[in-house]
Amino acid sequence: MKTGVILARFQPIHNGHLALIKQAVDENEQVLIIIGSIDKLSQRNPIPWTIRKEMVEQTIDDNFLVPGNKEKIKVVELPDLTDESDNSHDWGFYLYSFIVTQTKEPGFTIYYSDGYETITSWFPGFLLRNCVSLSLMARNMCVEGISATQVREKILNGTLTAEDVPECVYEKREMLKAFIKVFE
Repeated sequence: MKTGVILARFQPIHNGHLALIKQAVDENEQVLIIIGSIDKLSQRNPIPWTIRKEMVEQTIDDNFLVPGNKEKIKVVELPDLTDESDNSHDWGFYLYSFIVTQTKEPGFTIYYSDGYETITSWFPGFLLRNCVSLSLMARNMCVEGISATQVREKILNGTLTAEDVPECVYEKREMLKAFIKVFE
């Protein structure tokens, strides 16, 4: 079974994430969306994972109405093994075993928008050659290079527009602003 995987913090989900999800859904029979860093609250991770998961699931509900597409998608959460700077093979094995446990498939494609050197450092060569494929959607090619950092800045300064993010994020911008302000 062809499997696509998206690992992101979704702090919050934005249209760049949505473009990755759409690509993965179009190209795979199953898609695993992993909400990472669920055990962290900080300036970089101000939104609790439960709210992030709710927004990811609402975005999927709102955007994948074609019969069969929504059923392909599974949303799960994953705590970090150590801290976010851990790009070791320990992290890669942890992530790989988690994905295989969730999908029941030894091979999959990870969809991402930046950090090729980082992602390839996670996995030893034999996994990259035999099990883990990578599909890059360059950040500057999807939704004008938007990032969650920029979205959080726009939320704080009141310049977020409905075109920047999925509808559910735009609707919750004041609540998200309160979480972001805690770590200012």
